[in-house]
Amino acid sequence: MKRLLVVMFVCVVWVFLSVCNGHAQKLSPYLIGFVGDLTGRMSEMGTANKRGMDIAIEAINAAGGINGRPLKAIVYDSESDPTKSVLHAKRLIEVDKAIILTCFNLSGSTMASIPTAEAGKTVLFSASASERIWIPTKRWVFNVVPRQWEASIPLLIEILQQKGAKKIAYIYIDTVYGQTGRETFDRAVKEMKFTPSIIVNYPPGSTDVGPQITQIRASGSDGFLISGNLADTVMVIKNARDMGFTGPIVSDYGIVGPELIDLGGKYVEGIVTTSLKALVAPELDDKDPQKRIALELYNAYTKRHGKFSLYAGHMWDQMYLLAEVLRKVDPKLDPTKDSELVKIRAEIRDNLEQIKGFVGQNGIFNYSPDNHNGLPPKCYVPVVVEGGAWRLFKGK
Repeated sequence: MKRLLVVMFVCVVWVFLSVCNGHAQKLSPYLIGFVGDLTGRMSEMGTANKRGMDIAIEAINAAGGINGRPLKAIVYDSESDPTKSVLHAKRLIEVDKAIILTCFNLSGSTMASIPTAEAGKTVLFSASASERIWIPTKRWVFNVVPRQWEASIPLLIEILQQKGAKKIAYIYIDTVYGQTGRETFDRAVKEMKFTPSIIVNYPPGSTDVGPQITQIRASGSDGFLISGNLADTVMVIKNARDMGFTGPIVSDYGIVGPELIDLGGKYVEGIVTTSLKALVAPELDDKDPQKRIALELYNAYTKRHGKFSLYAGHMWDQMYLLAEVLRKVDPKLDPTKDSELVKIRAEIRDNLEQIKGFVGQNGIFNYSPDNHNGLPPKCYVPVVVEGGAWRLFKGK
């Protein structure tokens, strides 16, 4: 009799646990909208973004998800086309019922999609560099990329000067990203009290900048700074070297990745730019508060994909920031119910503004109602192509 009672008790407990477990497994996932350039002229960036997102989501889900729910990405390729980014953003909000819009690695695509995010009262998390995205503050728009003015262009100008350049030229791509670089450069030269030798630009899609290089050489420039994207920056460097320019060349942040070395070969050896720390994670000081997570991403990425791309860090930050704020969202809210989805989206926005001291790949985040970038100065470090690899730049 006792044995029978024990068996019955065990069966009841097993059934109860099975029901509870089944209920937990049936919880709908939090759907995350991803709009990135998986094809098109910025595909190397969008692809790395997606890889970073995949690594982060897998780790978060392996640890139990958030509020008992897994994270699930809905991925759309914007094909480096702002119009398609807008259409995808609208679909993610209205049809797919995503709790947030993420990636948006192209500044122009981000800017074009902002009205859609605002109308849908859904956070747009941008991985683009233009400060126009978050200045002035926009209620539903947040960013994870440090500002060029505080972190990149002034440092690059100083490096050109350290390399002996006296007459510094500036060349930029005529896009939102490049125009922001131009604004930043203008501000930097004013603060640093020097006059550039010449400023020129080129349209996106250019295959030759010979006329612009001729102008730079004619101006007597002995060094120049580029604000461009990866493939076009390689083109500018090749044109310059093939036309006999021998002075130092540095480039703004938008080129960092293994693809620059693959595309540029010997032409990019010695090129200095700035990078977020994850690119050189193994070389960081052990006391750096970002080193642990930088190595975590660096090792996971290189194990899967070979050479590291820092753009993975943008999505790592977006995913872990999202996880942080989702933990504070009412766990009873069901993202499959429209009325409750509205509340989840609003709580994500409100909670992001409260983030303080979050250690990310791109820096230590402190968001506020007046600052939707949240990153301090000096998030970038100088890096150089040395021996066919990215290394910390430590001097001349």
